[in-house]
This record gives sequence, C-alpha cells and structure tokens, in this order.
Amino acid sequence: MERHRTIIIGGGLAGISAALHLGEGALLLEREDRLGGLCVSHATDGYTFDVTGHWLHLRDLDMQRLSEARLDLPATTRVSSIFSHDRLTDYPFQANLRGLPDPVIVQCLTGAVAAHLEGAAAGDRPPAAHFGEHVLRHFGAGIADHFMFPYNTKLWGVPPEEISHAWCQRFVPIPDLTQIIAGAFTDENRAMGYNASFHYPEAGGIGAFSAALAKDVPCARTGAEVTGVHVGEGWVELADGARLGFERLVSTMPLDVLVTRWLDAPEAVREAGRRLRCARVDYLDLGIRAEVLRDRHWVYLPDPDLSIYRMGCYTNARPSMAPPGCSSLYVELRNDRPVDTDEALDHALAVLSAIGPTVGRGDVAVCDRRSIPHAYVIYDHDYPVARETVLDALAARGILSTGRYGKWIYASMEDALLDGRAAARDLEETR
Repeated sequence: MERHRTIIIGGGLAGISAALHLGEGALLLEREDRLGGLCVSHATDGYTFDVTGHWLHLRDLDMQRLSEARLDLPATTRVSSIFSHDRLTDYPFQANLRGLPDPVIVQCLTGAVAAHLEGAAAGDRPPAAHFGEHVLRHFGAGIADHFMFPYNTKLWGVPPEEISHAWCQRFVPIPDLTQIIAGAFTDENRAMGYNASFHYPEAGGIGAFSAALAKDVPCARTGAEVTGVHVGEGWVELADGARLGFERLVSTMPLDVLVTRWLDAPEAVREAGRRLRCARVDYLDLGIRAEVLRDRHWVYLPDPDLSIYRMGCYTNARPSMAPPGCSSLYVELRNDRPVDTDEALDHALAVLSAIGPTVGRGDVAVCDRRSIPHAYVIYDHDYPVARETVLDALAARGILSTGRYGKWIYASMEDALLDGRAAARDLEETR
C-alpha cells in the first residue's frame, strides 16, 4: 500500500491552506479535476461566473499576506442593498430603514422600541430558544416581519423557530436602538457589518484566487475521490479502488458525507451523522446584454412572493467578468419550496427591470441553472449534540475534520483559510 505521512481530503480553501502550511510530506486529494472546491469560476460565451457570490473578506494579517503574495486582490467598498416595497434601501436592513414607505418605518421603529423596553424590563433572561425569538428580542416585530423572517425562511428553507441563532455570530449585525433610529433618517450605518469591503481578482473570478494558491501546493492529486476511510487501520480508499495509507488525516469533506464513508464508524456516530442537515442552493448563472443593478454588488430580496432571495453582479465589481456593456450575475433560488427555472428567470428579470434598466428575455445571453448540494448548515435543535458526537469521535481517533463543511458551521472563505492553518499547526504540535 502506498503510504503518506499526512493525507488531506478535499481541495477547497481549507484543504489548500492546510497543504500550504504543512508543506512537503502532505498529500492533498481532490475529487474534481482542479483545486478550489466551491471557490472556482467558469466562463460561458464570454461571461465568467463563480459558484454564486464569493467575495473575499480578509481581516487576518497572515491571510492577507498569504493571499496578496500570490495574486493582486484589490479592495472594493461594498455597495449592497435590499429591494423591498418596490425600492432600494441600504444593507443591513435593520440599521438602514431610510427610504422605506413611512408606514413601514413606523412599524419597524415602534417594534424596535417595544423590544428594547421589554428587554430592559425583563432584566436577565435565558438565551433565546430559537432564531425567531432572537430576532424579536433584538429588532422587534416590524423588522422581523419586513425582512428577517421572510428572507431567512427563503435562505434556510425552514421557519425561524426551527433553527437557533448560533450561526449569526458576526454575520447578522445587531445595531442598538439609537443606531436603528438614526438609520431611519441618515445613511451613517451604510458601512455596518463584517463585509463592508471585499477583495476580488481583477480578472478570472474567485477561481483565479484559488488557482494562485493551488500553484504552491507541494503535492496534490485531482480526480481522486475518497470513497472510504478506515480510521482504525489508517487508510483511505479512492473511487478507482486504490488504497493510500496515512499516519495523520485531515478531512475537509462535508461532515455528514465523511460519516457515511467512515467504514469502521461506531453506530452512535452513524446515527448522529444522519441528524446533520444542510440546505442546498439552486442558482442561475445569468448573462445579460445590459448594465444592471445600478452599480450594486449584491441585493437581498425578502419579498415572500419572489422565488429568489438574492442576486449579485460580478461585473459591477470587475467589468472583465462579461463582454463590454454586459453583466454577469448570480441569482439564488429560495429553499423553502420548489422553484421552476422559468419562474426564477421571470422574477429575476422583473427585479432587474424594476431597479433599472428594463430587461427582457431577449437580453438574456446566458441562463444556466446550477446547484450546490451542501450550501448552508442548518443549525436546528439537533445540531449541537449531533455535531459534537461526530467531531469528538473523530478527534478521539486523531482525525481532524475542518473547514466550513468539515467543522459543519456557517463561515467565510477566510475562515476556511484560517481553519487550514490551524489544522496544520495542530498536527505539527502533536507530531
């Protein structure tokens, strides 16, 4: 049997980062024909698309150096909006009510004040039982009804009561009451949130970034899908039947998939793995023969009647992503009910036309439907115990499962890079 000191499963950003930080002696295995995982790009008829929006947010100095040493990544100030009630307002909704219809602003402000007073009167309270309660406590009923509940139901595919708020972390800004009120009259909160700026390659989409990192990976094999892992005997099996021995194993494949391929997994771990849930995302690669979205990079669509919940425009960040005068977009389809491609396209064109300029079917150069089977980990009420059971069992056997899907969390691209670095450091400390 061919043996290796360290095997890394999965060539996404976490796997690439682990391989870069471990250096020689680590073999990276990727099932696709190139490294990058979901951070890849492809071109169709002159339009370049990512696997939906992949805007890179860097806050760690080491990750900035690692990235910028390999590729020029200009920083861009975010221009992001919510389209609701037939108008555009600034992101995040809860801090930028200005521009909404007066009755909506009144509902949102009175709800926020009521939530603030209720919280002050309640004193110490136990943690919110679910995401819906978390939203009502912090933002009130108006903001919940006009954005938080309909938008997140479309994204996650489950009602607010079915998930916890543990995923929110830095991803859902929580303005205080003064900021909420100020946002109804001023634009001082336009830069709120962790994603106020982003980095993105000048050309080639986010795949250019992954490719630049991958060039420095010492040892990688593409087209090498791991179909079985025998932890006790220390080997992985590939789709072609080959077996590779390992002393140390890092896995970045989705945690639920790893459990199904863990050949000697205890039954309690298998059962826990079956309780891990995630939402898929279907989306459209959309090429339009017009410049659209009024320079916005992405727009949130909470309207419950729309079959789409978000769209973004690569060319408003980098014009090289489409032919001159054209636009390259991603359009994400709601998860809480089945959506027909024609329905999604019609809704996308209606939103684009409402924002301006008017576009129709004749302006569509590309419309390809694609899918991400593992997109958003669902933080339901089984999540903590099921996840801990699997990760603890792996850790007890010296197996590191890391990255967004390996750790089974909601995280950013930079988090994946940081996870890969942390895995490498953990291995070096314990060798």
